[in-house]
Amino acid sequence: MRHPRGFSGVAVVLLLVWGSVARAQDSRAAEILSQVVMKNRERQAALAAYRSDRVYRIEYRGVGGLHVAQMQVHAEYRAPGTKHFTVTSETGSKAFGDKVLRRLIDSEEESSKAENQVQMMVSPDKYDAQVTGHERVCGVDAWVLDVKPKEPSKFNYSGRIWVSVDDMAIVRVVGHPAKNPSWLVNRTEFDSEYQRVGPFWLMAKNTTVSHVRLGGEATLTIDYGKYTVDEAPEKAETEHLNSGAPHPLPR
Repeated sequence: MRHPRGFSGVAVVLLLVWGSVARAQDSRAAEILSQVVMKNRERQAALAAYRSDRVYRIEYRGVGGLHVAQMQVHAEYRAPGTKHFTVTSETGSKAFGDKVLRRLIDSEEESSKAENQVQMMVSPDKYDAQVTGHERVCGVDAWVLDVKPKEPSKFNYSGRIWVSVDDMAIVRVVGHPAKNPSWLVNRTEFDSEYQRVGPFWLMAKNTTVSHVRLGGEATLTIDYGKYTVDEAPEKAETEHLNSGAPHPLPR
């Protein structure tokens, strides 16, 4: 069957149009990520301290049936990067509590900016991104972006992020490590949500599901609870971050 005359010309025009749209989307995504990095630095500089009571829980279904461990933890942060955790109670499997939850808490205490890495790492020089839509999530209007690292490693991720329109903060992240962090795990997915506390966005809940190569599935949940926050006195003017005024972006 012969194609109608002019078909190839129309196809070329469509390809050019779609290419132009894609480039515009990429440009807008890069601008959004740039503003996320800038605004997050301002918020970090304004954050003097916080306190919260968290619940860490691990459930493993696999060899030996169901294993559960849970810890309640009091967390304190003081700028520029000191964290201290106190386990206030623990229940369930001692093996999973000691080998998983305590190790996780210890590593988080050593990495003083662990909760902030997701916000800081997603920059246009490190990630390719594309705007895929606009939704309401975590109580705010947000840009939806698909992101992929330019150089995949076990320390970065591929997935989807939601960025608040009014103050350019990441409010949710769903994804998976760009490279498998351990041969013991086939696949890992995570879902992180943030909550607004004054002008700041702090972790609200994280759920990570890992499919173990030797059999079974492990689900880690962290409920970060309510925060008490202290702002840096000299940074009080950063309250404008929560003003609600949308930021101009390329259209």
